[in-house]
Amino acid sequence: MIITKDQLIQDCLKLAGSYLDHPYGEFADVIKNAAGKSFAVIGILTDKDIASIKKNCDPNAPVVAGDINITMKCPPELIFPLRDKYEALIPGYYSNRNHWNTAILNKDVPYEEILKMVQLSYELVASKSKK
Repeated sequence: MIITKDQLIQDCLKLAGSYLDHPYGEFADVIKNAAGKSFAVIGILTDKDIASIKKNCDPNAPVVAGDINITMKCPPELIFPLRDKYEALIPGYYSNRNHWNTAILNKDVPYEEILKMVQLSYELVASKSKK
């Protein structure tokens, strides 16, 4: 089953208080919690994105123009075990690579696993919002 960008957005919006925002323009769908904190950034990769990912994130990333990607917060202790497990999980694109991962959809990361990562990102951001 191929996951679409719209399906991914709708699944992210199922989390309580979540809403869609576009602070970076129409090309980046940012999902925020009720406190206004971003927990997921969704986009479609362009050739320029591919070049940047190959240069700055992972030269072996299995990415092509048109791929859907989602960047999510992740506990530092899980960053490398998850990246080691999945080829299509790379350091956070345009984010702190020690705290964020980017998953390329419809590759080797099962969608159920991506949804677990979204939930974890949501929880991590929510815990920061309460401080």
